[in-house]
Amino acid sequence: MTTNAFDTALHQFLAEPFRAQQILTAVAHALQAEDPFEPLTLDAVNDYLRGAALVITDGLPDVVADETIRHAARALPSIYERETADAYALRLLQIARHV
Repeated sequence: MTTNAFDTALHQFLAEPFRAQQILTAVAHALQAEDPFEPLTLDAVNDYLRGAALVITDGLPDVVADETIRHAARALPSIYERETADAYALRLLQIARHV
């Protein structure tokens, strides 16, 4: 790989959102699309997290995928009592910006 090609690849890599951020954003969008005004459950969050993580980490080495998923899971906020999926998704999008 030439220096120019390496610089271009590095610049592209750094410009893309981190995969943990992508996972959290995907979970938030899925929550907003599915019954956004219904009270949220931990099972629903875990299901969306699992689905997004499988798609976004597909093809990565296991150690990288596992760490990415752990990083995203640690960033998930607690669910407030009777919090709607939409309200949680908005908080999750705020958190995803800083992951």
